[in-house]
Amino acid sequence: MKHRHYEGNPQKNSPALGATLAYLGINGLLALLHGSQGCSSFIRLQLNRHFKESIPLNSTALLEDSVIFGGWEHLKKGIAVAADKYNPQIIGVMSSGLTETYGDNMASALASLHLERPDLEDLPVVLASTPDYIGSMQDGYQRTVEALVDALVVHNCIKGESLNPVSSADAELSLNHHANPASALKTDVQEAPYLALLPGCHLTPADVDELKEIVSDFGFRPITLPDLSVSLDGHAELEAAPVVQGGTFLEDFQLLPRSRACLSFGLSMERAGETLRQAYHIPHYNFPSLSGLTATDGLILTLAKLSGKTIPEKQIRQRNRLLDTLADYHDQLGKLRVAIALETDLLYSLGSSLVEVGAELTVALAASQAGTDRLSLPVPMEVGDLETLEERAGQSKLIIANSNGRQAAGQLKLPHLRAGLPVFDRAGYPQTCWIGYEGTQRFLFATLNAVS
Repeated sequence: MKHRHYEGNPQKNSPALGATLAYLGINGLLALLHGSQGCSSFIRLQLNRHFKESIPLNSTALLEDSVIFGGWEHLKKGIAVAADKYNPQIIGVMSSGLTETYGDNMASALASLHLERPDLEDLPVVLASTPDYIGSMQDGYQRTVEALVDALVVHNCIKGESLNPVSSADAELSLNHHANPASALKTDVQEAPYLALLPGCHLTPADVDELKEIVSDFGFRPITLPDLSVSLDGHAELEAAPVVQGGTFLEDFQLLPRSRACLSFGLSMERAGETLRQAYHIPHYNFPSLSGLTATDGLILTLAKLSGKTIPEKQIRQRNRLLDTLADYHDQLGKLRVAIALETDLLYSLGSSLVEVGAELTVALAASQAGTDRLSLPVPMEVGDLETLEERAGQSKLIIANSNGRQAAGQLKLPHLRAGLPVFDRAGYPQTCWIGYEGTQRFLFATLNAVS
């Protein structure tokens, strides 16, 4: 195969887009891109096409002179204007390739702003370094979740609040006031144990919702960071807002020390989970995949061990249905040749579940290098673009990639199952659930229907 020194048809998104996705899971947050207005517009376009929702994202709107002399003052002004105009509960800043190349020191700019505006010191500001030339969407999402954990948990930049255990009544109010206002008034209910969840960017809002439901079946109360199942689940809003509506509440961070354990999902979330383990001395379990029989068994057995409860009948029933599906369609799934091009965590999750049922992976192309040396599939996980996919997927029977993979599928005249981000030519992907026993069954059905 010829070696190319360029990306002819990139499959990856920018790290700043991944950072935006992570910030969109924090309630009351104003996301601010430190870069040009065009960069923020492109991110909004990509996420808007995928989620069919208005995406609240601001930028420091750097111009030519800022590129030459630095955007330090632009960042200070951007934070100050955002705080004064929109009154957010928290501001999340992400860098861009432009500002990282120049070398803008965001922490220094924030410290300088606090000297000039002491009234803004109590406003939490999270800074995430996400240059465009390092990694892809998954890397930006990972860096941002780690920045959130570091700022709000380790260094506790929620001024005036303590991360010490709070009262049962306050805990009930924090976790329920955005889900069921009526239940928020009930303070006499026996408190259930908390479980910290760190979902990776490969999980859809529906996946996160299913994950929270599985955890709740074992009697736990999930604290999800970030929580896209509330903010980007496709609910109707009366009007667009400049800050995130729904997601993880700042009050929820106060409950993290009381978590019985931390569960992280996707290898990219392992470091953030380890940070919580070290900060609060709680067990941490990382699950590289939640799709497939074996992967789901691992989660269910871990929850049963942590809760001390028997596995709910609902989960046993769903597992039996999945087993029946494997028996019914083993002749069609076995030896099915599949080419996959996705972000690493999603590539491994879907790829490993297909290998489990006997399918054969012909190509496994990751969007970036992150994690490819620690995750194992029958074929090597390589970094490649969609042009590489077109060159090497000719002997396959199915392509799994985001909507931009449609050109390769069209050239090769192969069926194309949409997955990842962006998916803009199929309806309802953000509400697609492919995790757990039931979700794995749906994924296998989608695979079979795609090649039928």
